[in-house]
Amino acid sequence: MKIDLNNLLHPRIIDKSISLYKDGYFPQAAMVAMKQVEIAFKEKAGIEDEEKLFGVRLYEKILGSGKSIKLKVPLGDKLQKEAKELFKSASSYYRNYLAHEEGDKINKIICIRIMVLASELLDLIDASYVSFTEIGEVKGLIKQGIFENEKELSDLLSFLSSQVFPYEAFDGMFEGLAERGYSEKQYEIIFDLDLVEYHSEMRNHSFPGELEDWDEFGWIELTPKGRKILAQIQNSSTDR
Repeated sequence: MKIDLNNLLHPRIIDKSISLYKDGYFPQAAMVAMKQVEIAFKEKAGIEDEEKLFGVRLYEKILGSGKSIKLKVPLGDKLQKEAKELFKSASSYYRNYLAHEEGDKINKIICIRIMVLASELLDLIDASYVSFTEIGEVKGLIKQGIFENEKELSDLLSFLSSQVFPYEAFDGMFEGLAERGYSEKQYEIIFDLDLVEYHSEMRNHSFPGELEDWDEFGWIELTPKGRKILAQIQNSSTDR
């Protein structure tokens, strides 16, 4: 049975590795495939300036324990540890060999297997999502560079908690966020950390005796966790 590699390989591998493979550069094709896994992983986790973070250290930090941004794998939190070991082992075994040895043992068959493995890891990355729930609240958000300081965070919380949405029209809020210099990522993180929540209800806008006119009315309010953090920031600023 003849197998079409294009049906097995991730688009990144087809784009970056397959031409090297077809030209007989098997170690190079395999190395590029493993590098694509790291590049995609960094892109998904939002890592831009940490060039020294690669290989096992990269996967340990983002998939490991401790307060940091986490990449959650699609097969469930219970398999997070196994996912970390999968990425670490693939990097330690294949990437390290390809990076530090001549790769003369990488023949056509092994190259195909490495490209398929890299494609599987890339598919996991594509299906995963970034979680900020273990980032460490205010200090973690600032340490990770998501917010410059406490005031920027508190201003965003105050702004969001004042938003109401008659007829569930959200354009004004997003315009307000842009005018204040806030990014979509910052907005999403606030919800991901359960600092604010959205509510809605049907409201009757008609006057007594008129035909009833019901519309959806929405608003954003701080969660107990959000109120606590906002109060902490405001109290710390008054103590200075």
